[in-house]
Amino acid sequence: MERFIKISIVAVVLGAIVYFCYSLMAGWYKGNIETAKSQERKEWKKTTETLVEKVDTLEEELTQLKGKTIPKEKLAEVFGEDPLPLPPNEKEIAFEEIERQIAAFFAYLDGKEYVKEYKLSNGTYHQYELSVNKLSTKLPIVAGETDSLYNLFLNIAHFYRVLGKKRVFLIRTILKNESEIIESVMQTFYLWYTFENDTEENIKGRPSLPILYEYAAYFLHTLGGRSYLLRRDSRIRILTTYYCVLILDQANDKKLNSNGIDIRPHIELMFEDIRNQIGLIHQKQYLMKLEGLKKKYKLS
Repeated sequence: MERFIKISIVAVVLGAIVYFCYSLMAGWYKGNIETAKSQERKEWKKTTETLVEKVDTLEEELTQLKGKTIPKEKLAEVFGEDPLPLPPNEKEIAFEEIERQIAAFFAYLDGKEYVKEYKLSNGTYHQYELSVNKLSTKLPIVAGETDSLYNLFLNIAHFYRVLGKKRVFLIRTILKNESEIIESVMQTFYLWYTFENDTEENIKGRPSLPILYEYAAYFLHTLGGRSYLLRRDSRIRILTTYYCVLILDQANDKKLNSNGIDIRPHIELMFEDIRNQIGLIHQKQYLMKLEGLKKKYKLS
């Protein structure tokens, strides 16, 4: 009996020790868990605050970009006293007025110091006219570009080969220095190129629709053309592609799509690119035009 009592006492003592150790370990473990949770909450709070600050900054930048406009004084300096409203209502604009704006743009370039450094013969308009003639005579390869590496290399270096180093560098310099107005300039030139009228032209340099189509096909449908655009600023790349799509649509209407390029995937890709591009002043108008093309080609 005495032995049983001793065994019982030992068992109780051991049980008490085990319980004490368990309680101690559980408390220590719980304390570590709470400490870890507290630290994690602090880190998440800090991360959240940082992300909120970044979102606020991006929203502010986006608001500024969406509200971006070209100063009227700058447009007047480039195009004269009465610049075209862009994008314009084509039916309300006389062809003579478009030509006046084009001539004003070249006169504006001639007055810039960075252009004067090139010491051009007879000014920028003369160089432009020579460039258009060269590009119209020596077209890029659209069909058969991948038949040989030679054809591919010719396409990749097309503008450099045809225009020469000096003219290519001049174009790059203009694009760099006039980035603020390039969207308006591209719109004006597109309108000049595609304006249908019976009025006698006062200034030369308008490529024909077949020539415009060949270059639209080059940019949309060839490795050389696409690689060229990928080397440009995203805004230049997107706007160039947008106008190529519009030219391809006109070529379809005139039965001039000799390469059989399917315009539909380009319309859809262009719609997404323009919708996601930040900094386009006339983004809504571009999207409306593309929506019209989506309906025309039964994409929506």
